[in-house]
Amino acid sequence: MVAHGVMFHHFHDDCHAPGQGSIGAGELVAMIESIGRKKILPAHEWLERAGRNMLQADDICLTFDDSLRCQFDIAVPVLRDLNISAFFFVHTLVLSGQLEMLEVYRHFRMTRFRSVEAFYEAFYEVVAKTSNSHRVRQALLRFNPREYLSEYAFYTAADRKFRFVRDEVLGPEAYHAVMQGMVAAHEFDAAAVGRRLWMNSEQIRQLHSEGHVIGLHSHTHPARMKRLSPQQQRDEYYENFRYVRHLTGVAPRAMSHPGNSYSPYTLAILRQLGIRIGFRANMAQQDYCPLELPREDHSNLIARSVPASAVAA
Repeated sequence: MVAHGVMFHHFHDDCHAPGQGSIGAGELVAMIESIGRKKILPAHEWLERAGRNMLQADDICLTFDDSLRCQFDIAVPVLRDLNISAFFFVHTLVLSGQLEMLEVYRHFRMTRFRSVEAFYEAFYEVVAKTSNSHRVRQALLRFNPREYLSEYAFYTAADRKFRFVRDEVLGPEAYHAVMQGMVAAHEFDAAAVGRRLWMNSEQIRQLHSEGHVIGLHSHTHPARMKRLSPQQQRDEYYENFRYVRHLTGVAPRAMSHPGNSYSPYTLAILRQLGIRIGFRANMAQQDYCPLELPREDHSNLIARSVPASAVAA
């Protein structure tokens, strides 16, 4: 057992559509009860203890990535009721009125297809008609889903294959081109959807005023931070830092790595900014420095921690 964070992303209710990995308020309550309320430290206390290397092995904190509006609408009321403060790691491009397309595309595949498998089938049909089709076929000949993203047990083989093609074979530009074609074919209004996906500046300020810790998560949320040049990485985190400091009035001291992707350059940049702790997105690493602390995805906990009655609710 090692001190760690529990990582959350998506939540659903009557206003926010369910999707892969999303949970409801009742499931969040059940998970907190299963973890043990007394084990969950207030976020500021966790930050201070971690910075001084004083965490106990069973200390836990709650963390929320990606600035999602569903977190504010569904999870935050639960935290208020239980008097729990958490870390909220925000990427800030969306606060300038722009869209972060990975999240938009996720919403598209979760809401416009009868299942995620149906989306994958349609996706590969479109890819097969592009100039990248041969490269994708060749890459998949050597692809082993048991080895790719093996540290994330909640991914299915189909999930791993999709992420391999998206991130390792196509890359951001080619993936964007495929998805833009699919979005257009379905007459999907990305701008209208985007207005409902993320928190706004006032809501983030409210979280700060209620005692939650607002931290960095990059500016544009690149899928593979470690592949960016040192200058590009610097731009991502300096702009993110500037936004968060402006919103909260204090210099951020915590962060989480988007997509669990970072390099030695990333860690050096974060140290330059005065970031004291950073979180990975899994528990796979054995030795941790203060900028790569472990987190357990809530999907790994839910099967063993949430009763069937709570899930059904």
